Amino acid sequence: MREPVCMTQQSHTFVYKMVLRLVMATMGMAVANADPCVEPGICVAPQTKYSVVLPVTPRQQWNIEGGFCGAMSVQTAHLAFGAWISQDLVRKANTHGVGHCEPGNGCELEPTNIGQTAQNLKLDYDVFDHSQPKPQAAAYKSWMKAHLVKGHPVVWLVMTKGEDACPYAGACPDGGAFSHIEPVWGIFSDHPLNDTTVYDDDWVLHSSDQDLQHYYRKFSSIVDTTAMDGNCAKAQDGFGKNEMYPCINDQVDYGLAINGINGSGLPTSLAVDSQDEPDTRMGQRAIEMRGTVTVSSLIVGKGYTIYRYTGTEELPTDGSHDTPSAVKLSFTAGNTTHVYEDPIKISSHSATYYRCFESGTHGNHPEV
Repeated sequence: MREPVCMTQQSHTFVYKMVLRLVMATMGMAVANADPCVEPGICVAPQTKYSVVLPVTPRQQWNIEGGFCGAMSVQTAHLAFGAWISQDLVRKANTHGVGHCEPGNGCELEPTNIGQTAQNLKLDYDVFDHSQPKPQAAAYKSWMKAHLVKGHPVVWLVMTKGEDACPYAGACPDGGAFSHIEPVWGIFSDHPLNDTTVYDDDWVLHSSDQDLQHYYRKFSSIVDTTAMDGNCAKAQDGFGKNEMYPCINDQVDYGLAINGINGSGLPTSLAVDSQDEPDTRMGQRAIEMRGTVTVSSLIVGKGYTIYRYTGTEELPTDGSHDTPSAVKLSFTAGNTTHVYEDPIKISSHSATYYRCFESGTHGNHPEV
């Protein structure tokens, strides 16, 4: 069996590229996306009539301890809801698994623990039902589309060319297959998005976890058997190439949709100024990142308060958002969208959350 889940042998070019990015990030320099588009992947957005694309960007996973593709995918999804969480802390949110595990440090994300991970991170989530009748590919595409059109990022567990159909004994319940995990955060269609039908010419947007490109795939191209000789026949074999053109299994599939973070208020997203996170498990020093918060669905002239929380354990989920530990910023909306660059940096090895509520609301309130 090959190296598990989302990590195989790294090339010298890959290692050099990662070191260069880390040095640039540490020096506060912007990391330009010079990564080539890996064929047969498509890195140009389709020109469709309708689309929903979440405000996140591709990120680079840690390539140790079996690979942090699942943790990085969940990290990416958090940004769409105004939160940053280290890959280390995502993995520590679970207590069991069949992949790489360390006492106190959690386990690789895979189908047997991805739900527990989401629950312990206080997410509002939906795990795809892999126990339903086979084949599941059509149902999986419908499930994905239903979430993506609502602005819910999806973490898909996919097969990659040249890898084993299942990385560990017991990792693929109900006989499914996967070798990698990636975030999906956009959908494109020439059909109105209130039309729940899955069309072959619908597209999804995902990233590979191993470069900083955006990859676009037609729904008609994402299903294959474990032989990978159909839609994924032309995918390139091997680490740093096969992640860019994965396929879902035709029979049994796995996935996690993230609807939000429990207790959240107005729609809030977060952008950080680094697409790479220093690997603290390898002794690298955490960096301080600039965070830009964007809040939408505001009413012009009304007062609002942005709350910043540190630590998942400190995050309220019952509506009592005005906690003693929260850092607060009040403002009056001059537009329906408000952008705030936080002068307080975000440690890359942290869980940091931003929420926004109408000023004066301190108790229970309807979520937006």
